Amino acid sequence: MNKFITLLRESGLARFLIPAGLIMAIFGAVFFRINQQNQDYLETQATVRQVTLEQEASTDADGNRTEATYSVVVQYTVDGKPYEAELVGVSKMEVGETMKIYYDPENPANVTQTKSLVIPLIITEVGLVMLVGGIVSLIHALKRIRKMEEQEKEWSNGN
Repeated sequence: MNKFITLLRESGLARFLIPAGLIMAIFGAVFFRINQQNQDYLETQATVRQVTLEQEASTDADGNRTEATYSVVVQYTVDGKPYEAELVGVSKMEVGETMKIYYDPENPANVTQTKSLVIPLIITEVGLVMLVGGIVSLIHALKRIRKMEEQEKEWSNGN
C-alpha cells in the first residue's frame, strides 16, 4: 500500500480545514488590527453628495439573491473645515441623506463606517476552530493509517 496515497485519502478533511483555518485566522487578525487602529476615531454626521451603483442586484440559478451595492461620496465638517470621502459597498442611499461615519482626529480625511471589533473576532475564532479541527482530523487520520498498517502486517504474517 502506497503510504502517500493513503495519507491523501485519509486526510481529506484535514487538508481542507488546516489551510482554510489558517487563512481565516490570519484574515481575522489583520481585520481586527485595522479596526483596532480605528478605535480612537470620532463620530460625525456626513451628508451623501453622490451615489454610484457598484454592483446590480441579482438572483443566481439557485434563487439566491444578492442585493445591489453602491459607492457614495459623503461630505462632512471637522473643526469648521469641509471634507469629502468615498465609501464603497454601502446599501442604497439617496443624495442629501445623512449617515454616521468615524474620522481620524489626527487626519480627518481618513474615515470608516464602523469601529466594531465583533466581526473580526468572530472570523478569527472560526478560523482557529477550523485549524484545531483540522489538526484533530489529521491526528485521527494518522491513527487510522497506523491501524491499517498493523492490520496489513498481521495479514501478511498469516495471523
